[in-house]
Amino acid sequence: CETIERTITTLAPDSSDLRPLVLRLGQNSNDGCLSDVSGDIWDASLLLAGFLFGTNEGQQLCFNACFGKDSAQVDGGGILELGSGLGLSGMAAAAAAAATLHARDVDDERTSRVILTDLDDNNILSLLSKNVESNLSEIGEGSNLSVTVQSCDWFNVASSRGNSCRCPKGTFNLIIGSALIYMPDHAVACAETVYHYLSRSSSSQAIVIQLPDRAGFDIFLCRCRELDLFVSSRAVSEDLIMSVEKRIVSASDYRIYFIKSRNGC
Repeated sequence: CETIERTITTLAPDSSDLRPLVLRLGQNSNDGCLSDVSGDIWDASLLLAGFLFGTNEGQQLCFNACFGKDSAQVDGGGILELGSGLGLSGMAAAAAAAATLHARDVDDERTSRVILTDLDDNNILSLLSKNVESNLSEIGEGSNLSVTVQSCDWFNVASSRGNSCRCPKGTFNLIIGSALIYMPDHAVACAETVYHYLSRSSSSQAIVIQLPDRAGFDIFLCRCRELDLFVSSRAVSEDLIMSVEKRIVSASDYRIYFIKSRNGC
């Protein structure tokens, strides 16, 4: 596949002194036709990046997941992105955590991680890795924070078969995803993956931006509740929409879903 490059700018919160986050992302292209997963930046990913980096709430959530007081209680901790695609949202999360740590100007020796994952497909993972590597300086990765890429097979999270994300169960403080459900076939497996990797600490949660009427999303929500996960949601705010450089016509149709273990509620 040929690769084309696109520059994406996510604005920082108005109340902060941070400059906008500018990421250069390669996209797979075959004679001008973009593929679904690694060929375009989905609107949901733009909105999730805007929430995580472009709002004070999102930045605080990313910081807490990586360096907050509860993060030390979880083996590994940090942030896991499912279905990363081109990596926009995961890199925005890493940039938010790193920027907040830097802004606090504290002598903190704790380390943490952000892991971006997708299908075990060489075209997808190689481009995702290149995007991360080419934006490390913009993200602010350093000695305190590692940003890496792994494959993750939702249908085999409990085994090593076809799943190189070797992280133990229940070790991530924050799991993120954008438009994770777009067909019914993988809805149950996605919910079980969230449950598998999410820490049971009181502050841990998964955040998903999704069109609620997509096929299979009701199955995903049902399985989350069967797994004793508490799900709440709210509409995408106007401030969030404004933090995204691109005008998204259907932005108001999206919702932000917050998923927590009932043990932590």
